Amino acid sequence: MLTKPTEGMFNRLTLKINASSGEDSSDLFPVSLSFDPFAVDNLNDEDIDAIAAVVAARITADHPEYTVFQTRSWTGVHNDPQQNLYTPPAPPTE
Repeated sequence: MLTKPTEGMFNRLTLKINASSGEDSSDLFPVSLSFDPFAVDNLNDEDIDAIAAVVAARITADHPEYTVFQTRSWTGVHNDPQQNLYTPPAPPTE
């Protein structure tokens, strides 16, 4: 079962995944996926995390220097905080 907000009735989830090359840039790879009430009732948090991981892996395969993040919106009213899915390793220091 998906973890839903505790206040209100929410039956649609929009998962937005994006990437940026730094703090000054965003929207380099916008991917938006919507899940209707049937999907929301039949998927769980691990399913959504696995879907997000596939998208993040596709982005970082070509651009390992990008930070990949996601946000979840419930019926456009409630937004969960942004979560980083991948952060590139820090460059080696000499």
